[in-house]
Amino acid sequence: MYAYEWTRQNGIYALVINGKVQKEIRPVFKEELDYFGMNHYWTYPDTKAPLLWAEGIRRYVIDGRCVAEAKGGGFYSKPQIVVNEMDLTLEPIDVKALWKQNEEIMFGLENTAKSFIRKTYNEYAKQGYAFVVAFSGGKDSLVLLDLVSRALSPGEFYVIFNNTGMELSCTIEAVEKAKRHWPDLRFLEAKSHLNPEKSWGEFGPPGRRMRWCCSVHKSVPTILTMREITGNYDVKAVVFDGVRREESAQRANYIETSVGAKNINQINCSPILKWSTGELYLYLIHRNILFNQAYRQGLFRVGCMVCPMSSSWWDGITNDYYGKELAPLLKKVEKYAELTKPPKEQKRFIEQGGWKARMGGRGLPNGGNRVSETINGDAITFHFSERKQDWLSVVVILGPIVERDGNKGIQLIANREYAFCISDDRKSVSYSPYKLMDRFVISHLRGIANKVAYCFGCKACMVQCPCNAFLVDDSNHIFIREDKCVHCSNCIEFTGGKGCLAAKSLSTTGGSGMELKGMNRYQHFGLRREFLEHFFDYKSECFNMGVLGNRQYDALKVWLKEAELLYPNNKGDKSGTPTALFEKLEPLGPFNPVVWAIIWTNLAYNSVICKWYMLYAPVGEVYEKNDLVFMLGDDYSQSTRDNAITALLETFRHSPIGSTLKQGIPISTGASYKFSKSGWESPNAVAILFSLYKWAEATGEYTFSLHKTMIENRRNANWLGVDPGAIFGISDDNLKEILQSLALQFEEFIRVSFQVNLDNVILCRDINLIDILNLAQ
Repeated sequence: MYAYEWTRQNGIYALVINGKVQKEIRPVFKEELDYFGMNHYWTYPDTKAPLLWAEGIRRYVIDGRCVAEAKGGGFYSKPQIVVNEMDLTLEPIDVKALWKQNEEIMFGLENTAKSFIRKTYNEYAKQGYAFVVAFSGGKDSLVLLDLVSRALSPGEFYVIFNNTGMELSCTIEAVEKAKRHWPDLRFLEAKSHLNPEKSWGEFGPPGRRMRWCCSVHKSVPTILTMREITGNYDVKAVVFDGVRREESAQRANYIETSVGAKNINQINCSPILKWSTGELYLYLIHRNILFNQAYRQGLFRVGCMVCPMSSSWWDGITNDYYGKELAPLLKKVEKYAELTKPPKEQKRFIEQGGWKARMGGRGLPNGGNRVSETINGDAITFHFSERKQDWLSVVVILGPIVERDGNKGIQLIANREYAFCISDDRKSVSYSPYKLMDRFVISHLRGIANKVAYCFGCKACMVQCPCNAFLVDDSNHIFIREDKCVHCSNCIEFTGGKGCLAAKSLSTTGGSGMELKGMNRYQHFGLRREFLEHFFDYKSECFNMGVLGNRQYDALKVWLKEAELLYPNNKGDKSGTPTALFEKLEPLGPFNPVVWAIIWTNLAYNSVICKWYMLYAPVGEVYEKNDLVFMLGDDYSQSTRDNAITALLETFRHSPIGSTLKQGIPISTGASYKFSKSGWESPNAVAILFSLYKWAEATGEYTFSLHKTMIENRRNANWLGVDPGAIFGISDDNLKEILQSLALQFEEFIRVSFQVNLDNVILCRDINLIDILNLAQ
């Protein structure tokens, strides 16, 4: 990816390795200028060539000067243009000169991409893979298709357009133009058996982190189409896609070849992953294949007409140009706003994109938890408030039913027999013995329960099955071919724990299972590293120095008490003085990651908002502030939730907890930030030991099962402890490996026994937290 610099020629930029400018850039055409009424301020010809450029989407530039800028926009308001320079006369950009300026670099980019495409083909063709170009009708897929068509022969790949049913008419027209431009290519259309109004009604509107639509309307139809045209259920496909790192913070971590990222039989290859927008448009304009009219109207991306990933710029322009096309889905968003917001807030909620943060079923007519579970004696029982599927038809995913007498029987799951009993009204199902179930059996039974309660036949599970055992019939009922099923559980695990895509979208998420009173105690100030440094330097005297503002000092006192570095007010002579823990940490200093790890551990027990984030914000996701505010639910006021999340995110931005412990790595997005929760990859041994003993001290459990006692109690609102995996964002398997390593390194502090179905952890009751910190000296 090259940056660019402006030359002295009209509209000509030069791609350079270490340039000063590296923003998304797009050409601006006459249609866009006319739309905004710029003909009242500037003079420009009637031409098909670009007239100037826009940087960062909204800043109109001529040779680096910002001559106008767009403000605002949304479904109900058109963006407004602020003109910085009047009476300009624009001349068409010399496209040939632009290409000539950058020809050598572009030639290298093209050859690299074509070589990658050909090399990928040669590698996987001999393994029997089919090849597909994922085509959307947008600029990225146009460049991709042109490159693949120049690298491979027409008979070596298919072109599949995913018609989601939510495409703008200009995109459908662009696809038809592409077919005429490449008449020798094999174009196919993939389309879900569900129309968008049906799927939106069942799933609820998609959200930035709840994009069920990509699976249901893109990935699933593509796989099913490939199976149909090849006549091969086991078809494995290499899918060339137009994904680029520049497009989002999440895609910045993508790699060029990804095996099984979207489907077990699919390899995604991204030949233009490292291309910038400037390079992309250079290619398109030079080769005269800018087909989609949307780009001439001012849109910088094309996609579904109502999308949680769209910007206010997109919303404003598309609703102006294509209002009738958007109306049915926009009404779904408006209905959602009616159900979740008071009348005076609904329009702003939609206009400012608040609906895009939706994650769970709160506020949806069909949302909420349809399954609850109880553990009585040695049996786990699932209770249903609603059922969509038959239990016995679905549960054979886990293993064969070897005995059955009416509603009772025995099922073989993971080579062990379990007795089941279905109630006469089929509203509950019990399995025993519970004591013999490991976490996988329990998790898979929960997944089955969710399928029974929520599945309406979207077919997302169907394409995850490697052996053609999972079917959804014409009545949208699940049917398992028991003679083919190998009980791999792919159809349960692919959703990340819920077992069903609809359950993931509709079940209640957020802090509803946790008492959130007291989450806003910091007056929106985070625990900054410089605040902690101030306290380390001057201890309690710092509060009288006036270096910080009064409100900042008040917030700092709260943070320090919750971090257990300052005695609370009810400690008599010790009130407001540094604790013994602080005295132990002081020699390590305020810059040491171990100090911050100890603080973060103590906040798990004393800070409501930090504990909530640890338990309810999954690792591996990128969060915006609005996402987290929404996830907190509606039990508390907007300002309370907003201030609490602001304090949390300020802590991530201004302390090692964010970037070093990787609990919320700040990613700049212009004037705001996104936060990536990736988890502490190489946690300090002392910090993990401290968190283990903190857990034992809080729960009274010094001998316990890692999964049954510690991990299974995660998110239990009444449970006293927070396990190290939840605190630091460590996966269960990695946590197990860490504990094994600790047992070898610190055998007097911890012993473990991970054999067969045993996963016992034994801590020493005679050791306290200060003893642990002696190891860090």
